[in-house]
Amino acid sequence: MNIAVYCSARTNIAKECFDDARHLGRWIGQNGHTLVYGGLAMGLMDAVAAATAEAGGQVIGVVPQTRLQRQHPDNSVNILVSNLHERKATMEEHADVFVALDGGYGTLDEVMSALASMSFFDEPKRILLLDRDGLFQPLRQLFSGLVARGLMAAEVADRVEYYPSVEQLEKAL
Repeated sequence: MNIAVYCSARTNIAKECFDDARHLGRWIGQNGHTLVYGGLAMGLMDAVAAATAEAGGQVIGVVPQTRLQRQHPDNSVNILVSNLHERKATMEEHADVFVALDGGYGTLDEVMSALASMSFFDEPKRILLLDRDGLFQPLRQLFSGLVARGLMAAEVADRVEYYPSVEQLEKAL
């Protein structure tokens, strides 16, 4: 299974975020899956890629051409893209399932893009969010409000799954 992982490129975040990224990466590699991710040796992307490769998994990095100097050395395959729109589309095309770890607006953008694409084209790809300490609860509340106002179909909101721990997320995978 090709697992797209969206996550932060920042380094000044909680140690638990890095622990979760490494845990998921090891799980991906040990279970014979392939990581599809943003391709860079930065933040949580670095942690999940290194752990996947160390555990024997394939690592597909979707690397912006403007960031070639930051591409991860453990990438089995580098797919070069010219912009963020192409990066998101390429990750969506190569993924069987989507996972979001801790991340900011870039991660939210990727999750929303995957949700919009999967819903518009009615593709059955799952979207799983690591919701440790309720990180994504405001998003869940926003979706509930959009559904209540008739601005979002309930079945679209239900495509996003929330898991309070990386272990529960892995079991769901």
